[in-house]
Amino acid sequence: MTSYERIINALEGKPTDILPYIDGFNCLEARLSFFGPQVMKAGWEEIAHLEAELFQSDWVIIPAPLNIPGGPGIFCDIISEDDTHLLARTFYGGIWYWRKKPYHAKAIYNPVNNLEDWERLSEPDEEKLRKRIRTLREPVKKLKDRGYFVTMEGKGAFEATWMLFRGFENTLMDIVLNPERVKKMSERAVNAIIKLGLMVKEECEVDGIWITDDLGAQKAPYFSPQQYRQIFKDNHRKMVEAFKKAGLKVTFHSHGNIMPLFQDLVEVGFDSIDPLDSYDGMDFPALKKEFGEAVTLKGGISCTIGQMNKEELKEHIGEAVKIGGDRRFILSGAGGVPPEMTLENFNHYRELIYKARRSEL
Repeated sequence: MTSYERIINALEGKPTDILPYIDGFNCLEARLSFFGPQVMKAGWEEIAHLEAELFQSDWVIIPAPLNIPGGPGIFCDIISEDDTHLLARTFYGGIWYWRKKPYHAKAIYNPVNNLEDWERLSEPDEEKLRKRIRTLREPVKKLKDRGYFVTMEGKGAFEATWMLFRGFENTLMDIVLNPERVKKMSERAVNAIIKLGLMVKEECEVDGIWITDDLGAQKAPYFSPQQYRQIFKDNHRKMVEAFKKAGLKVTFHSHGNIMPLFQDLVEVGFDSIDPLDSYDGMDFPALKKEFGEAVTLKGGISCTIGQMNKEELKEHIGEAVKIGGDRRFILSGAGGVPPEMTLENFNHYRELIYKARRSEL
């Protein structure tokens, strides 16, 4: 069974030969730590293939249409970059800053501060962005020829809004003080992600889109279920319907304790939801019991693996595999391997994953 077949079967509730799996490094700093600066000078497709081979991952993510905060992706204009810092402009004019080591990403300029900014904000230059998409054709084909499930990354109804327009704090305040404005901004952001995502689909052989949209902190979501339904739910549904109509699998990612929102996310129609991290208060066993037949659950491995010793890693991975089971489950990390994990523990982690996927742990 190829990696593509393995992921498709998991998303459709069909049996797989071994447990499907996706993992990688969680930030630029981690890639620098494990690959070194010379490797990081290679093209994204070479790094993506190397990372997939290292982890024996079934799933590869390409840098489009929007990868912030993991990196600028192909649709942002690089303003400046050196070995330690990166500055880039989004297609709506916002400016983001990255410190590569220790890793940190932050929006330092938001293009919408008042109504006048909003009204004069121009739409992205589609032809300019389409030319960039075409540069992905050959790398994506190579990844597909190697049997991977290849997906792009796009932002969801909440993240696309604050990352592209107003910033995180302003958007949270707007949700309380001016929810209709947030809904309009969310609609515009989602329309842009849909348009760009469909352009990627037209030009490349991608299999799906991974909608990343962190909706909460460790204790609770950033907003109530009622606010989610009022402002964001229809826009998530719009994304799912548009991308599924184009033949794509649509998967969803959110860190934070989103237990109160989970039923709504299942109703939206995502093919999978991740990362189900206990560190964020997500009750993986309860989610498996209630939603295990309705949606593929992806994740189970905590973002805290960098602090675990070998025995703790073995216990943690074994428990995740036991809870996830052999249907509608894709094993993956909650953000990938962090830079603080030692090389010895990293190699042990890879061995544990290999065995767990084959019921040998």
